[in-house]
Amino acid sequence: MSPHNDTQEISEGTTHLSRPNTLICLTITAFKKASLSDEAYRHHMTKVHAKLVSPLMEEYGIVRYTMTHNTKETRPMLHQLYDPQFSKLSEYDCIVQFVFKDIIDFQRMKADPYFLEKVAPDHVRFADTERSTMTVGYFEEFVSDGKVVSKD
Repeated sequence: MSPHNDTQEISEGTTHLSRPNTLICLTITAFKKASLSDEAYRHHMTKVHAKLVSPLMEEYGIVRYTMTHNTKETRPMLHQLYDPQFSKLSEYDCIVQFVFKDIIDFQRMKADPYFLEKVAPDHVRFADTERSTMTVGYFEEFVSDGKVVSKD
């Protein structure tokens, strides 16, 4: 049986959030531990943490896992894109996004013994969880690989 089999029971108190043909996206605006440089943070996130968790995400049917690092090198680029409507610089260090078909897939992954033993404890090495924030919403894509995505 697949670990993300839709016939498995949903834990009590869980809201089963899915719509046919609609993806869900968990977005984290993440802050690094103050003791880490931008380079050390990005290295740990991309070379250590992502390697720990990516195979587990594949196993549980997570559709997409991405990071966008906001560094001292990239922050000034905003001034090249500035217009009066969109000019406020966000202070987070990274946006992490997870896209999945059903919220239960992500819940099952987080309950996996490997996640609990290896992945979750790794967060204390790099994340400032007091400042980081999260949101969940429906994932919509309108341009992919340079092409308009048909919505018909």
